[in-house]
Amino acid sequence: MVGDIEVTGQSEGIEKFLTTEETKESLEHAAKAWIHARTPHFKKTGKGLYTLTAYEKLKRVTVPLEDGFLLLATMDNTSEQNQIINGILKIVHKDHA
Repeated sequence: MVGDIEVTGQSEGIEKFLTTEETKESLEHAAKAWIHARTPHFKKTGKGLYTLTAYEKLKRVTVPLEDGFLLLATMDNTSEQNQIINGILKIVHKDHA
């Protein structure tokens, strides 16, 4: 949850929206948001499952992992994001319906 990139990958033939450094900066902001904005309210709201941020050209899903890491997935706006998000959550949260 500090913004360091541990593992990265992307689909073949897909062009990156951001450079690695720009992605790292974005991840640092996401990590700070999870730590500072959401943690104090877990007792009332329950544990956060994911956030979806929509931009004009892309969407980003951030999922907190059990071991203190974040998973960041980026997709273009033509993707079926609900299907992608549900697929991610089924992998990350085994009990997700």
